[in-house]
Amino acid sequence: MGSPFRGGSVVELRSGEIEFVELGQTFVGGLPVRSPKRPLGMLRDPNLERAWSAVLKQNPPGPLASIYTDHSAEAGSFYTQVVGYRCESIKDVMRGHVMARVPGGRYARFVSTGEFPDVVSNLWQQVREAEDAGQIHRVATSAYECYPHAYRIDLYIAVDDQSSEIRS
Repeated sequence: MGSPFRGGSVVELRSGEIEFVELGQTFVGGLPVRSPKRPLGMLRDPNLERAWSAVLKQNPPGPLASIYTDHSAEAGSFYTQVVGYRCESIKDVMRGHVMARVPGGRYARFVSTGEFPDVVSNLWQQVREAEDAGQIHRVATSAYECYPHAYRIDLYIAVDDQSSEIRS
């Protein structure tokens, strides 16, 4: 499976815990879950847990990943999360699954390591702190998570040009 980074490498600038990268177009196959946007700390979603359980039982063909789409900034609104696995094309998508796309572009990368649910709350707390400090300016296009192992989440949040500059 090829790298999701343009040119197969990461171009980065570290600003505290934040890495700014150019992410290439990335695809995830899996099961969609329509969820209410919850305040930080409200992590449990039985529909999301059932979808992950179903995907994991099917022995996914690629590295575990998920994509957040249909964003809205307000708590109480809804978004869609496709949970599953990274794939290269529609041919890699398992029967009964959908495919979602993260457009290529500029992303801030956050990393969290630990056990659930702390690994998730820590990750989103990093994002909130970066937003509050003006280090990132999110754009409502997408977010992408990949899971290098059971205790780590790498989260890529689409950002605009006002966020810290990428250096070549």
